[in-house]
Amino acid sequence: MLILQENIKDINKSEEKDMNEQFKTLTEIVCRHYNADPIFVLSRNHKHTSTTPRNIIATLWSRGTTLQETADLLGWKSAQQVCHAKHRVAALSELPSHAYRLRLILEEVTEKIPFLTAEIEN
Repeated sequence: MLILQENIKDINKSEEKDMNEQFKTLTEIVCRHYNADPIFVLSRNHKHTSTTPRNIIATLWSRGTTLQETADLLGWKSAQQVCHAKHRVAALSELPSHAYRLRLILEEVTEKIPFLTAEIEN
């Protein structure tokens, strides 16, 4: 029984490490398309230049986790902030300049982190 519990702990650590790597990859993809510094985007700074990439990261990451887990990861107080980010990204997708970037981001995320975009593929 003790061996089984240790194996479960090892599996959980491995999964957590994979999720951290995937979150890092998502952040790097979004930041590259918006010419933003990942450290600045993930900080608690609320400058306008970092909110768009942060909202996109929250929107995409919440597709593979719960809203609260996404909020916690970004240091936000509640899942409601993730819902607000999703609405902002939906509005941005209506603008041609952002729609093109979002499409490129989605293509790259689909290739590198497929579980985040599995249900939106055509």
